[in-house]
Amino acid sequence: MIDRRQGLRLIAWGGAAVGLAACVGGGTVPGVSDGTVLSVAKDNGLTRFLQAVDQAGLTASLSGAGPYTVFAPTNRAFAQAKLPRDTEGLRALMAYHVVPGMFTSDFLAGVDVNYTTLKGTSLNVDGIGGLHANDATIVTPDLGASNGVVNIIDRVLTPR
Repeated sequence: MIDRRQGLRLIAWGGAAVGLAACVGGGTVPGVSDGTVLSVAKDNGLTRFLQAVDQAGLTASLSGAGPYTVFAPTNRAFAQAKLPRDTEGLRALMAYHVVPGMFTSDFLAGVDVNYTTLKGTSLNVDGIGGLHANDATIVTPDLGASNGVVNIIDRVLTPR
């Protein structure tokens, strides 16, 4: 029998696991918005995140069906970060903030697991002793959208 932690590791692996992750999902999100993850980001004042997503050419993708788990940095986090000046670099950085599938804080609590991002690289989500994505703290979790969930984080993630 597979325990929860082993199951999460299996889900987090790339390839076919992305589809499985979307099916298995990460719980339910209370107060789900009718809007997309981008609408939820806008409603929560994440203007610098939205600007970076647009400049990176990811607006159409994140407006799609999803589901997506988005780790959206605050405006303050963007002000403190060095962002790539080229479109491809910015696209890679912003794609690193998105995981296919919908994973809520209830689902992530008590586990430490790596997920494959839209960039195609690994992002560590640690739900042991709080919620963290790599070295960022999730300051506002579980903002539900029609195509996923937004988690507001306190810094721009650095791809590993």
